[in-house]
Amino acid sequence: MKTPHRFFSRTISLILAACFTHELSAQTARPFQDEVIYQIMPIAWRDSNNDQQGGVTPTRFGDFGGLASAPSLDYLQSLGVTMIYLQPIFPSNAYHGYQHGPADTLNTRFGTQAQLQTFIDGAHARNMKVILDFVAYGVSTNSTYYSSAFNNPASQFDPWLAFTNTGNTQYQGYTFNTWNGTSVGFIHWNLTNASAAATVTNWARKWLDPNNDGNTSDGVDGFRLDHIYANAPEGWGANIAFWEQFCTSLRATKPGIFIFGEHGDWGSYGTEVLTPNGFDAVLTKPFEFAARDAVRDELAAGLYSSMANTLLATPTGKVVVAQTNDHDSDRIASVWGGNTAKQKVGAAVLLSQPFPPNIYYGDEIGMRGTKGNWGSDANDIPMREPFKWLAVNAAPMSNYWVLNTSAYNSRFSQNNDGRSVQEQQGVAGSLLETYRSLIAARTNNIALRRGSYVPITNNSTRVWSFVRVHNDQKVLVAINLGNVAVNASLDLSAFGVASGSTTPVDLLTGASRPTITTANRAAYALSLQPYSYAILNANLTYTPPPPPPQDIDGRSIPQDAGPANLFASQTAPTNMTNNVAELNQLFVRATDDGLRVGITSNVPTDGSAIVLLVESGTGGQNVLNTTPFTPPPAALQLLTGTMLDAGFAPNHIYFINFYNGAIYVDHVTVAVGGSAKVYQGSGIVGSGAGILAGGTNPNGLLVAMDNSNTAGITSTSVAAAATATTGLEARLPYADLGVPLAAGARAGQRLRIAAGLVRVNGTFGNQWLPGCPASAGDLGTAPNLNNIPGSQFVLLTFPAAGCDSIDFNNNGVFPEDQDIVDFFNVLAGGTCATCNDIDFNNNQVFPEDVDVVDFFNVLAGGTCS
Repeated sequence: MKTPHRFFSRTISLILAACFTHELSAQTARPFQDEVIYQIMPIAWRDSNNDQQGGVTPTRFGDFGGLASAPSLDYLQSLGVTMIYLQPIFPSNAYHGYQHGPADTLNTRFGTQAQLQTFIDGAHARNMKVILDFVAYGVSTNSTYYSSAFNNPASQFDPWLAFTNTGNTQYQGYTFNTWNGTSVGFIHWNLTNASAAATVTNWARKWLDPNNDGNTSDGVDGFRLDHIYANAPEGWGANIAFWEQFCTSLRATKPGIFIFGEHGDWGSYGTEVLTPNGFDAVLTKPFEFAARDAVRDELAAGLYSSMANTLLATPTGKVVVAQTNDHDSDRIASVWGGNTAKQKVGAAVLLSQPFPPNIYYGDEIGMRGTKGNWGSDANDIPMREPFKWLAVNAAPMSNYWVLNTSAYNSRFSQNNDGRSVQEQQGVAGSLLETYRSLIAARTNNIALRRGSYVPITNNSTRVWSFVRVHNDQKVLVAINLGNVAVNASLDLSAFGVASGSTTPVDLLTGASRPTITTANRAAYALSLQPYSYAILNANLTYTPPPPPPQDIDGRSIPQDAGPANLFASQTAPTNMTNNVAELNQLFVRATDDGLRVGITSNVPTDGSAIVLLVESGTGGQNVLNTTPFTPPPAALQLLTGTMLDAGFAPNHIYFINFYNGAIYVDHVTVAVGGSAKVYQGSGIVGSGAGILAGGTNPNGLLVAMDNSNTAGITSTSVAAAATATTGLEARLPYADLGVPLAAGARAGQRLRIAAGLVRVNGTFGNQWLPGCPASAGDLGTAPNLNNIPGSQFVLLTFPAAGCDSIDFNNNGVFPEDQDIVDFFNVLAGGTCATCNDIDFNNNQVFPEDVDVVDFFNVLAGGTCS
């Protein structure tokens, strides 16, 4: 049989070579991964005309002339900026520019369109892109649209706007006072109205081709959108359907532009808007907060977990924009106690991580500021003070803050405080020069711009270490967040060492570090001074682990599982809110790589949880006792006293809770004599990925949740339970369950399984699978399931070992050519959400030639070896 095996191997190799060889097109534009973004609030940046209010007060508003000036553009270029992100420049009474009016016109305080064009042309001449901040979901009440339709339902603009009563006197929106005492009003658009949506889109399109001549080279290079959601809680059509239409229209006008946004929920990673036709990126608030806390507290754990979750949440082909500060947060210099060394470490965190960085103006010179409390949006001026070009406040520095006495008198910037361009430029070791050197290192090293991120464990809680991996370069990064020196021991065992040894070279200083060898790579010693970092070019090799199964995504659950693996359908209409808290159907499928469980469902992301109970052996608990397990999660302890049906004594509890867009998984191994809890990690709701990060998960538990279901049961009927397709999907490793890995050893073994939905206060609603009677109310706290008619668990028996079905893709059609195509695709490392695994003969050896032989034997009507 050896010759046929070789034939198959050679044939497969040739097929795969033909299928996967392709010619790479030339790079025609700088990819977004290469950008270094710099965020500017125009009013605070630089003045060009020494303007005054009333001919007396020198306000010196930052303006287009200041932006376009040679000192401004030269400074940004020399810093290493490649993309300038301007906060709103459209008509607005607010100093910050948000809540603006029609965005096809400009705020006259900044200048004219010709002056804006001079700035854009100057930036482009220096190979810097320009991005405009844009509010698309509403418009100023100081606009024709509002003034025409307010108190006038007959107005042509009535259906364009979010009025909430028939008289058009109430609306979705708000008013506030801005820094100079002027009132600012804002009303949401009704973006389900095609005319309103088209108007907003056309405003943005104008700036891609300002003179409308068909040549977009003089236009801006993209947009940053404010307050975005896939489905905004305010409603009125500000959802992914609008955003996809908006983005598609702009890309048709100017291909290659970049569109990113700030999610309205700062606790969310926001990546659900990164659909194929949606946004290119989102600003990552969770990483921002984690980085700020890590530098402040001098602890690295939050950086590890937040980066892992950010990567998990980011779809292939999309990115996030990383930042440590912006206009809505206290200045990092103040958060970090004014400690310059901490600010340098924070700069290293931002500029070595794997996503395009956004630098908030003034952070590079250590500007300080914390939120005030003066009864208007001037409260935020301390975080948005005029950029400090000079040591002493004078033109061309903006003086806009002078129009609010409280903010001006409480100002953080002072003359000769050391926090200015004039005082730091060219000064070795200054914060400004540190930023400049870190940006240059990122720009000049492809691994820092485009490389993947591989976390590296070490022996210090204060050190964040990782390798940026690119085919052409490997860069080892270690950042000591602490105020004491560390002799770090880095575990580089996942990496190979070319020629057995390599001497890392510091990309910033050119100095050599201790040699990495095959012998010492598992405990590579690297000394780090207090508040320091090492960014080292190292001749390492790396083979990434195989990707996890792509079908654990929370989507197409019935299709993935197949009808034969449906074990329970809901029998009780939800009393926990339709499309918010419901369990529709339970699917369980035994595969070679683990037990796959799918529950079509919705779960509130307020700390509510799905409790998955599995009995895989003896010694479990019929009456649960989770008292020993202190929070988090809080509701786990409250399961104590829950009595299950007779004959059901689970020895595993998976407590899967959902909070602020994240999934948290705790696994309790239950025994009569005692139990143990392991936190197995967290994931992201809606990410389409089942990978967990930040916990102990040696066997590769996968859990995904897609909360987008709008079908299924309701509060009055269960008739449509089978129409739901999304929800919780998990792969439970056999090793975690104590189930044999070999198919033959599993044959005939039985599992008992149940699932319930528990509120954040520990009470069970009426959503349990297998279902309770239709009339059942809340099961409550510590319910006795014996009092509920019917059986509240299902029984699965592992089948006898043998070859898989020839219906490899499980589409119900076989034999067919598509099964062969899908088989070779999976064998080559491709994906197929509905396919079986490649261990066709279930002998636990794969991929192997025998699997191919057996596949064709069975296809031809033969037997399995």
